[in-house]
Amino acid sequence: MKKVFLFLIAFCVSNVDANSASGRGVKGGGQRLLKTVVDVIISEKSGDNELLDKKESANGSGFIIDENGYIVTNCHVIDGAEKIKVVISDGTEYIAKIIGKDERSDIALLKIDANMKLPYATLGDSDKIDVTDPVVAVGNPLGIGQSITGGIISNKGRNLSKQIAELGTGGDLVSYLQTDAPVNSGNSGGPLFSYDGEVVGMITIFYSDGAKGTGINFAIPSNTLKKVITQLRNYGKMQRSWIGISVMPLNKETAVSFDLGKRCGWTVINVEPNSPAAKIGIQAGDIILSINDIKFSASTNPDDVLNNLPINKTIPIQIMKNGEERKYSITVEGRSDEDPLFDSDNVENKNISFEKEEHINIGVTELTSEWRRDFDIPASVNGVLIAQVSDGVPLSQGNVIISVNQKGTKAVADLRKEIENRVKAGKKDVALYIYDAQTGRADYVVVKIKAIKQKVGEPKDSGQKGKGFKWMQILYRDFLSKKATVATR
Repeated sequence: MKKVFLFLIAFCVSNVDANSASGRGVKGGGQRLLKTVVDVIISEKSGDNELLDKKESANGSGFIIDENGYIVTNCHVIDGAEKIKVVISDGTEYIAKIIGKDERSDIALLKIDANMKLPYATLGDSDKIDVTDPVVAVGNPLGIGQSITGGIISNKGRNLSKQIAELGTGGDLVSYLQTDAPVNSGNSGGPLFSYDGEVVGMITIFYSDGAKGTGINFAIPSNTLKKVITQLRNYGKMQRSWIGISVMPLNKETAVSFDLGKRCGWTVINVEPNSPAAKIGIQAGDIILSINDIKFSASTNPDDVLNNLPINKTIPIQIMKNGEERKYSITVEGRSDEDPLFDSDNVENKNISFEKEEHINIGVTELTSEWRRDFDIPASVNGVLIAQVSDGVPLSQGNVIISVNQKGTKAVADLRKEIENRVKAGKKDVALYIYDAQTGRADYVVVKIKAIKQKVGEPKDSGQKGKGFKWMQILYRDFLSKKATVATR
């Protein structure tokens, strides 16, 4: 079985002329591109005003974006550095200072004082680059000297947040460009140029089957670089847009249950009090279909979109509420702090008297103050408590059914009514909006409707532990089974 390796890398390459990729040269020539790229080296050595001669670690690349010495690289390149040395194309060495860094996008801004005007790269418009467009990248492979390789844009808008979360590193708030330009182990933070000679991305992630110099790599788009660099330069930190919601992409089964066809959407799993979303009536369980006229695809990164909306602007948002599509206007605010995380306690299975809901093969009961206390269910959550679950049903005891296909279920009678309506309409499944006390989150779970009534099994052993969303475990089991390693140097 092949091992999958995920590397945070430098863009370093084999010595290939820039003309070879498509038969025409890069505007301005390859030598001009080489002069804008630098080596970034860190050291743990302390001491004032001395070059880093000892304990040096060749971490990666960067590129000059301003004649006055501003340089862009990856945060992971300078991670843990006490001092940073930058080597420009003529071999001159400088000590760099950190102007600012944003770990969520893995972008850092450095500054050197060269006492002369430096050659610099221009940031282009990454939205205008298309799949199959030729690109080149510059780096210093294995320290042998700066070189250029060529390739194409293989895809756009890649969401790698799950892979990045597994690695425990930054860069989750980015929708990446994918390119097939050859990569060898070496320098991170190198530029990806269009054939117009403008930077369209910064190579950051390499995904490989383990063989050196093979695989695919991903670049932070230049338009993302522009947004982050501007704020780092002006404020030393990143302020992101905020409307006060947490979301999760709909899975295919849920989209089908809501008759969305091939359209993609995001389930609202949390709304912060007094937030822009709360002020216009958005609630947990609503489905966002578009925001700021951005149409979602399966690869769209929700965090990237929600954190890069125009601050202090009023924008359109389209949602599905109570089974109906509605359009609203929402005013975007800014923030510097991260979203709060959910906390939860484990829930033990209990012997609970229940009523059978045979269409979906579970046992349910009214949500009383006693069960709220025992399962740690907040007062803001209303619905029907799941007391028993048969094998094969992707739910757990202690879950709360808040709604059925966006129809509220404050009592068992409401639940039965809505499920019967689905049965009469000839539907084969039902989308339950479920609050999971173990995770403190809510999301849709699609459950098949039984055409023939079956007996509900006996309650589970009270000694068993609640497992939360089993459907999530099934959905991501292939991904979770993969083991990845990270090489940040």
